[in-house]
Amino acid sequence: MSCALNQRRRQTMATLRAQPHSGNNDSPGSAPQTGAAREVRNYRLDQRIGQDELAVIYRATHLTLDRPVLVSVLHRTDWISSSRFQLAARLAAHLTHPNLLPVIDAGHDDRIGHYLVTPYLDTRSLHDVLANGALDPVEALRIATQLASVLDYLHAQNVVHRDVQPANILVTPQGTVYLTNLSLAASPDTPDLSSIDDTDYRTPYTAPEQTLRTAQPTPAGDLYSLGAVIYHMLSGDPPPPTGTPPLLALRDESLAAADRVIQRLMAEQPSQRYSSAGQAIAALRQALRPQIDAATVDMEESRWEPIAEWLENPLETVLGNLIDADFVARSRTRADTLHRVDAVRRLLDRWSRQNWTHRPQLGRLIEPEQIVSYNLYFYELRIAYETRTPPQARLSVHHGGALAVTRETGLWEAPVPDAPPFETHNPEPIVVPGSQRVVGCPECTGAGSLPCRTCNGAGTVTRTRKVKEPDGSVQTHQLSEECPTCRGYGREECERCEGTGQLLEEKVFDWSRRARAYFNEDDLSGLHKPTLQAKALKVFDGPISLREGHWYQVAPLKETIEEAQRNCDNNTRIIAAELTIRGVPVTEVDYRFRDQPRTLAFIGFDNTLKGDSTLYDVERLVLYAIILIMAVILVAILVLR
Repeated sequence: MSCALNQRRRQTMATLRAQPHSGNNDSPGSAPQTGAAREVRNYRLDQRIGQDELAVIYRATHLTLDRPVLVSVLHRTDWISSSRFQLAARLAAHLTHPNLLPVIDAGHDDRIGHYLVTPYLDTRSLHDVLANGALDPVEALRIATQLASVLDYLHAQNVVHRDVQPANILVTPQGTVYLTNLSLAASPDTPDLSSIDDTDYRTPYTAPEQTLRTAQPTPAGDLYSLGAVIYHMLSGDPPPPTGTPPLLALRDESLAAADRVIQRLMAEQPSQRYSSAGQAIAALRQALRPQIDAATVDMEESRWEPIAEWLENPLETVLGNLIDADFVARSRTRADTLHRVDAVRRLLDRWSRQNWTHRPQLGRLIEPEQIVSYNLYFYELRIAYETRTPPQARLSVHHGGALAVTRETGLWEAPVPDAPPFETHNPEPIVVPGSQRVVGCPECTGAGSLPCRTCNGAGTVTRTRKVKEPDGSVQTHQLSEECPTCRGYGREECERCEGTGQLLEEKVFDWSRRARAYFNEDDLSGLHKPTLQAKALKVFDGPISLREGHWYQVAPLKETIEEAQRNCDNNTRIIAAELTIRGVPVTEVDYRFRDQPRTLAFIGFDNTLKGDSTLYDVERLVLYAIILIMAVILVAILVLR
């Protein structure tokens, strides 16, 4: 494992965060007014829920997947609005980050114009959240951390957002953050927006140097906006349009250190600001250490080494109220213990004494550079599929009797055998209730009989007989006899309808069920997977509804659910889902040994150690191997003598 692994792990933890199933909590409005506008391509517009500067937003349903989505319909026709709307769709479709609201579809419909589709999720804008006043500093830090992560990602992709403000930040009840609205973003493909009046788009969060006429805007503008948003979250008030905002310490002395971070972020000169959003958040976290310690009774960051860090898994952010709280608390307590260099050294020295192959006094030999703890999770999703083939007409003999007059049920409304959903059932025919009707037999046209095939309906048959005359000659005579098949009636019973002249027509489909398990896991790169699996503990086990958006906010779960959904079609649906999640705590230590960067990991609550050859006394092993080889050679020489 390389020493850069912890940096990669932080990126991995970010990408593990939810891909949102997005939405908002705007008050519901009316549905589309005309029937023609109720469906757009593969989406049914169910309810108008809001409107922003460019678009009307509808809660909608994906018709194929029966999955809730949001459809935003452009309501302005000028070319600038159209260009901005398409820019937002194009950028979001090409950018992938767990804190960036994704666009899953976009296009143009002749009836309603341009539209784009985003996932559905219960969210509130940060603007609405802040209407209730300042946030708790720890909550503000969590929001700022996620916002900084997506800003650094955008900047790495040569994209500057240019409109970071609370109205463009969505927050879920679980605390997950999504940045939205790339309609003013600057990128290599951005259309010319210089004709837009800057005063129409400046906000209290806009950097003083920012203008839409700037040919190459820099990330420093977004960092200013980040500082302004942080100020609003901690103070409860937006920053003043001009000038330096009042100090937070005037209201709360404990925020004096946070003031210095905000002042640097909102420095008038771009060159005086932090070089990245991540750097600013690291400084803010250090400034809010007392508040963090007070909020997390099982972790005291003030006692940690400066090189130590706890990474919250996105699963814990999104579904923390569903997974085993004891597991999370124990893992945080464990991290609290390991986030001190002396504790790491003691563990390594104890490990050194357990086996002669282990490097002696390992804890004293290494120089830790970074300690990072987090939890990893394994996911098992069990899906029950039900298949109902398209109904086919089936004809059978109708022996009389009245049929019940009932409405024909839909294919998926028809009752099927009552059985556990995960129990396998081979295909069996099911009659669609209300589909029965009596029809005339097509063979006999309702007569119940057909002309006798033996006598062709004559009732008699002609037979030829040879008769010997008295003179000894043989004569041939033809005689008419009663038909042995129809016994002279000339007709025989229709075999198709058994003589009733009627058939019962009914629709029949084949019904079957099968179950399948899907497996996924967090990013385990560089770690020993068998050990992780052996140490993992069950933290969630039970049925889930795939219509609930929060399951789609955790990337590995989203991938697994979507893989399961790809096995659905018009004939096959998911009728039940069960989920098992197993978790394991991990602490990675970046260290230097003989001036070379290395990484080791403590896995599980018993701190099983895994790493590279540095952990073992290779020199001793080589020496013993040489001695053994020399002994074998010596014995061979003595024997040959």
